[in-house]
Amino acid sequence: MADPINLHEDEQPFELSPFILAIMKIAREEGDYISEQTLRELEEKVTPEIVPHKHAALVASPKRIEITQEHLDTVKKVVDVVKVMVKVGSFLSEKVGKYIGPIGTVAGVVKDIVEYFEPKKDDPVLTELGELKKQLTAVSKCLLMSQSNISLQLSQKMTAHFDDLKSFVVEQDFYNRYTISISTLYEYMLDTLTERTNESVKLFEEVYGKNKPQQLVYDMLIKLELEAANPLKWAMKGDNLQSKETFNKWKNILESVLTEALFLEIYASGLLQGVGSHGVNRILEKIARYDELVKQWNEHYLTTEDFWPKGVETLVNEVHENRNLTSKDDKIEVLWKGIESIHTNFKFYAAVFPRDHIWHHYKHYESQAIVSDREGFVIVVYRSKVKEPYVRDRAFLRRCVERDDLRQRHTQSWQFNHWQIVRNYYNDYPIVENSAKFYGTFHLVVAQSKSIIASRYSETENSPCGPGYITYDAELEVFDGFTRSTFPLFLLHGL
Repeated sequence: MADPINLHEDEQPFELSPFILAIMKIAREEGDYISEQTLRELEEKVTPEIVPHKHAALVASPKRIEITQEHLDTVKKVVDVVKVMVKVGSFLSEKVGKYIGPIGTVAGVVKDIVEYFEPKKDDPVLTELGELKKQLTAVSKCLLMSQSNISLQLSQKMTAHFDDLKSFVVEQDFYNRYTISISTLYEYMLDTLTERTNESVKLFEEVYGKNKPQQLVYDMLIKLELEAANPLKWAMKGDNLQSKETFNKWKNILESVLTEALFLEIYASGLLQGVGSHGVNRILEKIARYDELVKQWNEHYLTTEDFWPKGVETLVNEVHENRNLTSKDDKIEVLWKGIESIHTNFKFYAAVFPRDHIWHHYKHYESQAIVSDREGFVIVVYRSKVKEPYVRDRAFLRRCVERDDLRQRHTQSWQFNHWQIVRNYYNDYPIVENSAKFYGTFHLVVAQSKSIIASRYSETENSPCGPGYITYDAELEVFDGFTRSTFPLFLLHGL
């Protein structure tokens, strides 16, 4: 018999609401893994009563049928939530999910208007329906513009690399299959809001039958599960730095398309006879599965190093070759902006300094760091190890360096050029190599003042100086037998 699960004192057992049970039933049928955390998050996005409530009946009078204040308030609620989505430029599942009932009610109001009466032109609910169409049109245009911009960016560089070309092809296939189909149905939905005629409802129903949102969502999720057909993954392959911007851009586009499909299915369930909550439930389950996939993709990119070293080498070369970057400070700003854009948990050091100074480095293996000496400047980028255990932990490294390496001394009798003593110290003795081997680190030394070196490092937990140790405050004291001089040292140890 299996041991009972022991919860920590601060953990509460997960209450399985009817909504979650319904989603879990569908997930089991589909063979979709959805974690408890994702189920919790989905429940936060939507109310448990996912079936759109029957809207309150229109009020009859001898001459016409009236629209109540309740209907007006419901339409206004939906208008307000769509306005929020217009501001961010996409459909948001956490916004639409909270308004499943009201969206269905709006469709029901349109249905009753079509079936029962010709309302007065000054009915406030008609004004709100017009505003709803305006806002829905705006958010749809934002989404289409975002996708169009991505397509343009890819097409401009598609001949450069195979990954760019493949990304373009996959993105175009996605656009043609899903975005156009859903957008077409969306346009017919908008017509029902403004025309409110039997013909507009009939046309919407015909297009709905040809491209049901549920089926489009199912097809889309099948493609997203396959690496070869996943536009997000191909976009990341086409991005040298595998940036946060590319990941989030595609994550948001995919979520927006899924949520637009959800919106359409909710609307259809309130407008069309015989369309119940079945499709709404199924799309919600696939949105939960999509959220689970996003977590998996996110973890993959945070912990893999496909951007290294090729992607960062490309960035370093671009910085070297940019004639507008004339100083170390100019170069480090552009370099670090690129490094910080990478969607990763790896940590970095970066340093830029003129090449005509005394500097030495040691790498245990070639890809441990990028060291590039070009165009009059040296650019160094170190990337931390996250999979391998640290040879020396940060605290031990800091203690040893501060005890033994911050104050170094060297004597060379009868050499009165003290800078030459510094050069000889590093050229004639394996100082840097031995130090790197002892600490198990990538090691860089620059014998010059802080004013000629620009550096940056990633913030790390419980470490004030990045993924290792960095200091401008070391010194080398040289002695020629008669006089002494002290020279500043920049030390970098990358763990």
